[in-house]
Amino acid sequence: MPAVLDRRALAHDILKEGWRRFPSAWARSNYYIPSESGDSKRIHLEPYQEAVLDYAFARVDGRLRFDTILWSQPKKSGKSTVAGLVGRWASESWGQYGEVLYVGNDLAQALGRGFAAHKQSIELTPGFVRSKGLLPDRWQVQAQLMTCLTNGTTCKAIATDYQGEAGANPIITIWEELWGFIHKDALRFWAEVAPSPARPDSVRMVVTYAGYEGESELLWSLYEQTVKEGRQLRVKDMRKAQGAFVESPNPDDLIPCWVNDAKRMFTFWDSGTQARRMPWLQGERGKTYYASEAGTQSPQQFQRLHLNEWVSSESEFVPIMWWDACKKAPLPMTPGEQTPMVLSLDAAVTGDCFGLVIMSRDPDKPDDCVRLRYSKAWIPPKGGAIDFREVETVVRDVCTHFNIVEICYDPYQLHDFATRLLAEGVGNFHEFNQGADRLEADTMLYQLISHRRIAHSGELEVREHIQNANAKLQKDEDSRLRIVKKAESRKIDLAVAISMSAYECLRLNLG
Repeated sequence: MPAVLDRRALAHDILKEGWRRFPSAWARSNYYIPSESGDSKRIHLEPYQEAVLDYAFARVDGRLRFDTILWSQPKKSGKSTVAGLVGRWASESWGQYGEVLYVGNDLAQALGRGFAAHKQSIELTPGFVRSKGLLPDRWQVQAQLMTCLTNGTTCKAIATDYQGEAGANPIITIWEELWGFIHKDALRFWAEVAPSPARPDSVRMVVTYAGYEGESELLWSLYEQTVKEGRQLRVKDMRKAQGAFVESPNPDDLIPCWVNDAKRMFTFWDSGTQARRMPWLQGERGKTYYASEAGTQSPQQFQRLHLNEWVSSESEFVPIMWWDACKKAPLPMTPGEQTPMVLSLDAAVTGDCFGLVIMSRDPDKPDDCVRLRYSKAWIPPKGGAIDFREVETVVRDVCTHFNIVEICYDPYQLHDFATRLLAEGVGNFHEFNQGADRLEADTMLYQLISHRRIAHSGELEVREHIQNANAKLQKDEDSRLRIVKKAESRKIDLAVAISMSAYECLRLNLG
């Protein structure tokens, strides 16, 4: 009896092979995201996303064309969704008993981006049983581990503990925000889990913003090997890509994708205002969003997060004309007045100065503005030390004649000073944490100055300390900043004291 062609099975095999070859085809049928109504819907990829994904993950003679795939776009461009999509597609389509690793600098970062998008997509898929963490016959979902039931592939979120994962042989590693991978353990782990040349499905994908010049060395090396040393693709090079890039209507135009064939590397590096491709980043909605972001972030922060451009980690704290624009007529302190005030102290014994600042809410705008009421700096004599008794005299005097509700201070040099005066009943002393709280305060001071929500009387010494300050961006998602010196000899103690005092004035909600 002649063989009978099972057309249904053939159609299934073709469809399955299409899913294996092209992530965009798989995503249209399988990847769910939240809908505007709060329910779920299948994802709609933008044309450029389909073109880049399908090109980057194409196969030649059954093997993935690239070993390293770098995807870099500005904030709110859907990078985590793309990472989760690739991870789930690989899990379901690349054969049996594979391993997918989502890698972050720490576990919170690893869990919070691509892994979270992957997990959410499963939970939004029709048929998911939340109480059991099951998508019947397809997925079992746990907090840090997901298992594809059709083929036994596991997906894990991990930090860069190279010893804990030594010997791992994943089909794909998805690296979140590689700009922050600067420590030795992270670099060793990157080398430990390099793609295996023995496997046809073995690749690492990097999903990240731009980094910091001179610090994000691992990311910079990938950038150099592709964007600097590789060849830039043209629209016609990419499957169904014509019209995919809004700035490239001509099919011969260059697009922001680079290939280093010898090193089997691919990079999609989208930067500048033209990289604002998603619908919510365009039109009036986009203008409103970027205006808000520009008002709360330093120019460097904005450049890195919203233009996806490399920046230095340190720059001028604020343009001095911004500070000058906050000048108002003097508001003298009158002994006996009951305005609630915060006194702050930033001290050093030798080689630096001692800064004392008093601030209150601004009487003209008491809801959200602060006012510098008094400032004084003590500079140590050459080869000598500051006499804390002079500072103590001022502190005692102002606490006697004014409504000082709190004295905040850097405990590093002032613990004994504060403990002694507090024991004597002089003032309400509050240790100001120089870690997270300082970052919040310094970032807030930048915003207060940029929005003219702080007022001063033009004190020249304060102006000098503001002008001496640089802003060092921190390596976290929010890119908070810390006030640092432009040079070792520059004094910034009054700027730091203002930062602490302004923060406390607003935190305490002084009336």
